[in-house]
Amino acid sequence: MFETIVLFAVAVTAVLFTVSLYWMGRIRRREALFRWASSQGYKLLSYRQPVLSELSPFPVSASKAQQIFHIEVEDRQGSHRSGWVRLGSAWRGLASDVADERWQAA
Repeated sequence: MFETIVLFAVAVTAVLFTVSLYWMGRIRRREALFRWASSQGYKLLSYRQPVLSELSPFPVSASKAQQIFHIEVEDRQGSHRSGWVRLGSAWRGLASDVADERWQAA
């Protein structure tokens, strides 16, 4: 009986830890995207990360440390643009300020 309780407590702790790490990663990615948009003078209207089957202009070999987003922004003149942005470097990830943009033709 005691072993079952201990096993259950360990399992619940592991699940909570995993979920916490996932949410902290989501928050970090979102903050990096908003920081990039602000530094470029854009207002983010919408953003999302692509699913595995969705094609982006960045190669599949992109580092797992880099984050790719499909975005729609409004610039300082009020023009709307949409495209893709890849944040982070291959080695330092989101700790670097590297960003690659690919805009869709209007």
